[in-house]
Formats: sequence, structure tokens, C-alpha cells
Amino acid sequence: MHKNVRNYDAVSPVVGVMLMLVVTIIIAAVVSAYAGGLGQSTPKAPQINIGAEAHDGKDIIIDFRGGDQVSGSAIIVKTYIPMGTFKDMSHQVDLKNVTYLPTNEALKTDWSAKTIQTGDKIRINWADAFAASSYGGYVAPAVGEPVNIEIYDSASGKVIVTTQTSILP
Repeated sequence: MHKNVRNYDAVSPVVGVMLMLVVTIIIAAVVSAYAGGLGQSTPKAPQINIGAEAHDGKDIIIDFRGGDQVSGSAIIVKTYIPMGTFKDMSHQVDLKNVTYLPTNEALKTDWSAKTIQTGDKIRINWADAFAASSYGGYVAPAVGEPVNIEIYDSASGKVIVTTQTSILP
């Protein structure tokens, strides 16, 4: 007499097809994520701490008080007027006209830039800190009014640090 023996240890064809389909979808999602840039990491922006002092019609001195070293070519400096006659005016400073005070040289040239570290100071001339007015003078805050000094990471465009100071006579 012959016995019919069935082997129940194998995976059924339906379950096998489903497993292959799930594995294929997972592989496609991983490849798509890396091709779309999900696997890329952006460089971390430096962290710095600054103080500022602004003298009416003369200059703005930025004091680097702590944090990471940063190259003059890796930052963008802007002034922003939060209130007063020229409220909401912003101006990007040309770093080629900024003086790196430890050496009294330009912070940035066409070929190189100074590295700023804790304890260093830079000076921005009044004419470079604010936009020129079509009526003469500059679009700048008056004595006693505040001005924000904003430093951005040039690679990401994100704000690294902002400080506010009042204009001194």
C-alpha cells in the first residue's frame, strides 16, 4: 500500500512571491533615497559668539568672543535696522573693505581670507556698514537706535549668530 506523503516544510508559492515583492520594494526605496540626495549630509555651520559696538558715522567693531574659528571667506556679514526711520533695512557688507584688527589688513581679498578666532576683532567702516541714500548720507540708524549685526554661513546661507547694539555718538 502506498502512502501519500505531503511535505509541509516548504513555503507556499504565494508567500514566496510576496516576500520577493517586499524585498524588491525596500531595495527600490533605498536606491531612490540615495539617488535623491537623502543620504548626503550638509556640512555643519560654525558656532560663534560675538559682541558689537557701533559709533555714529565712524565704524562698527565686532568682537569675536568665543566659538569655532571661521574664515573670512566662509561668512557673510549683514546689518539690519529693526526700528526707527529706516526700519527693516538690511545691507550686506563687502568683506574686502573690512579690517582685520589684529593685523590691520583686509579681512578678505580676491586670493585669501583671514581666519577669525576667539579674541579677534574686525572693523566695518560706516560707509560699508549701511547703504548709501539717494538723498546723501547713509540709510543708517540714528544715535541711540539699535542695529543688528548678522553673520551667515556662506555655504548654507543660514544665520550663525546675531547680536544687537545701539548706535553710540
